[in-house]
Amino acid sequence: MNKFETALTDELRNALNALLQLVYEHTGEDFRQYKHPTMLRRVLRRVEAEQVDGLDGLLKKASQDRDCLARLRAALTLHVTSMFRDPSFFLQLREQVVPYLSTYPHPRIWVAGCSTGQELFSLRILLEEAGLGERCTLYGTDLSESVLTTAHSGMVDASLLGDYEANYRAAGGTCRFLDYFEVADGHSRFRPHLLGNAVFAVHNLVSDMSFNEFHLVSCRNVLMYLDHRAQARAFSMIHESLTPLGFLALGSSESLMNSTHQRDYERIDAHEPLFRRMR
Repeated sequence: MNKFETALTDELRNALNALLQLVYEHTGEDFRQYKHPTMLRRVLRRVEAEQVDGLDGLLKKASQDRDCLARLRAALTLHVTSMFRDPSFFLQLREQVVPYLSTYPHPRIWVAGCSTGQELFSLRILLEEAGLGERCTLYGTDLSESVLTTAHSGMVDASLLGDYEANYRAAGGTCRFLDYFEVADGHSRFRPHLLGNAVFAVHNLVSDMSFNEFHLVSCRNVLMYLDHRAQARAFSMIHESLTPLGFLALGSSESLMNSTHQRDYERIDAHEPLFRRMR
């Protein structure tokens, strides 16, 4: 038990729930079933930044100040992403999943919690190099409309392209990585034609319904922030969204432990959290 879990007295938990309820009522974004220690860490950073007296002070300010509320809402979502993050994972996708996708005339892929798009861009490159680029439709969803706007634009930090290329090489890439980007005046953009078959939309894994059937669902490093009940609901919705024999990709710290459909999946790699829906 860490210090934040120890500190979650009934009074503190009630104050935190009041803040999360405020965000939900004003934005429709529901963080109430995210793990409380995670939410508390983020809220406490806002308390310090807003220079208020504890969670009650933050609640009062956010109730009266729309800009403060917007800053609080933004702080509740952590967007950590990079291209070809965990290269060994993408190598397994390249070797074990992409050949399966090639057996379908129009494969559908869902990147849940896509943030600013780097994982979706990475998958698009894998598909392009397998000759599937024009046949696939990719769906990128997130809670935050602002990060989806960035993802849709294709903009990436040019200073990170060197790191991204190193990841790409480790993931089995052999093409000229920079050919996938337009680079000028310190700015870089994923080539627009590569996003012609990508759809971006706001979606909540906990409260929203399935919206299509997919051959691959990548939901990496998202479910780890949800409590057990919310994880169970998210897993059920994802299961409903996967075609039979479709693939599910999770983050390195995630598992199917809280899924009621755990027995319906087979792990296809001993080291990477890649699963196949068998029934």
